[in-house]
Amino acid sequence: MCLEIISRDHDYHWEAGETSVSTLRAIYYVNQFFAGIGGEDKAHLGLHVYDEKKGPAIGIEGLWKGEMEIAKVLACGDNFINNDDLYASILPEIAKVVREVQPHVFIAGPAFNAGRYGVACAKLCDYVRRELKIPSVTAMYYENPAVEMYVRDNYIVETGETAGSMRQALPVLAKLSLKLAKGETIGPARLEGYLPTGHRYNQYHEKTGAQRTVEILLKKLQGEHYRTEVPLRGLESVLPADPVPNVRAAKGALITTGGLVPKGNPDRLKQAFSVTYGKYSIQGLDSIPARDYESIHGGYDTTHVNEDPNRLVPLDELRKLEQEGALREIHHEFFTTCGIGTNVESSKLIGQGIVADLRQEGVEFGILTST
Repeated sequence: MCLEIISRDHDYHWEAGETSVSTLRAIYYVNQFFAGIGGEDKAHLGLHVYDEKKGPAIGIEGLWKGEMEIAKVLACGDNFINNDDLYASILPEIAKVVREVQPHVFIAGPAFNAGRYGVACAKLCDYVRRELKIPSVTAMYYENPAVEMYVRDNYIVETGETAGSMRQALPVLAKLSLKLAKGETIGPARLEGYLPTGHRYNQYHEKTGAQRTVEILLKKLQGEHYRTEVPLRGLESVLPADPVPNVRAAKGALITTGGLVPKGNPDRLKQAFSVTYGKYSIQGLDSIPARDYESIHGGYDTTHVNEDPNRLVPLDELRKLEQEGALREIHHEFFTTCGIGTNVESSKLIGQGIVADLRQEGVEFGILTST
């Protein structure tokens, strides 16, 4: 048998050793929605601590078959915990709960492709692992912005985009969290189900690299399933557009990912995970009237936008610039979609559609506003 040392993606190792399975305890974190407190209207709420199970904590405990229990559930509003000052204010209370419970693992999520929830889960796991020395794990979609921010030093189990993949995600999260609690060795990402961290370690393999490469190539040529040992994943580079030579002589358009639509959402645009866009007339308007428009975006508190839609789509200010001669003309329609959870391919198609419309109407630049 020929043994060759190969590299594999892995993360840090815990040195706690084996733990008696009869004493395993976990602390679980969820946001206000999964805790059953409320939706976006409750995203400002601070830390809540529960003895009873909430949300996915109920399902995951059953998967452990009595080997581990959820001792406490922590919950917090997404907006609250994503405010740095408010987040810092609850860390002493979280540390107190951890010291009292003495958990063997800290679990958060799954957050799927929810950006604020993902950041909250990852930053808490990172804090508990780094400062309180408790192994931690969360779960989310690979395009969640929290992945790039925290994946190098934290276990993040891969999920689908939406909570529809909860049934597939929880068993993987349950298995990995139990291994962490027991202090067992964690295997490579492709076997354990977490997202690659970028750390690589040497490992013996019975086949040489040449043999494995030929086997993968043959599978690929024959249309069979195969898995590369060096996956390449990354977003492509996008070249910026050339500057507008003379804005005073140019025609511009308003575009938003903040979900502003006529009241009632007549085109039934999606509140999240958008696949298309809408375009609505602003011809003859000096500002966008609140009585006629609303935001349907599912990822932020739309109260202020609904009070004055020009806070999101600033037609009123652009009309002033138009009158002053700072630009030649504002296009007679604005373009809108919801930029939450939208995958890269859908984003490309939406962008290409808007660009095609703009070019057809002779628009030379766009002003894109977000939330």
